Amino acid sequence: MKLSKAITFIAMFLVAATGAILTSQNDTQAAKIATTITGRGPITLYTSDGTKITDRALSPNTEWAVGNTILINGFRYYQVATNEYLDYNDATLSDVQNPVQEPLIGTVMTNNQSGTVTIDKNLNYMSPTPRLPEGSKWKIGQCLVNTFGEIYVEVARNTYVPAVHMIFNQILPSPTYDQSFFYQPLRDPQNTFHYSGIDEWFNF
Repeated sequence: MKLSKAITFIAMFLVAATGAILTSQNDTQAAKIATTITGRGPITLYTSDGTKITDRALSPNTEWAVGNTILINGFRYYQVATNEYLDYNDATLSDVQNPVQEPLIGTVMTNNQSGTVTIDKNLNYMSPTPRLPEGSKWKIGQCLVNTFGEIYVEVARNTYVPAVHMIFNQILPSPTYDQSFFYQPLRDPQNTFHYSGIDEWFNF
């Protein structure tokens, strides 16, 4: 399947001004699509050795054909251009090689291949139940995005999984905003002692 969509690159040094560079991924054979997360602002790109690219970034809520998936310091990065990679925390991943299927299905895929934690919406914290096994498939219900811009998907009643811990059989629908979902004061960027990524918190 070919993905041909004009996507905005933002020149980081021009963000404060008015400049933006328009480019596109043309005629890319797309088996997997990374959709950048809404509400995060410009999404940082990296080279294959983990060096931050400072003169351009990706716009939120844009779709990118993924080439290789690599590990840098144990974390997944998705290739969106020659030697340009996207941190898995900043996108959801969909496999759309086949025609769209119903229902929406998520397959657990984590960095350490140990399965994923779940979030109990009633507790607004990690569930006491065991992790969902790596490679297990789950029918997806509601999609939520919280105040940190993190997307979570419902796999059972009031039970949610970080969307970055799954690969989906189609592009996720627009998530419903839930400001307080999985809000912890220590995670707030305004707090001097906080965590920038989902997995950093879970491993604390």
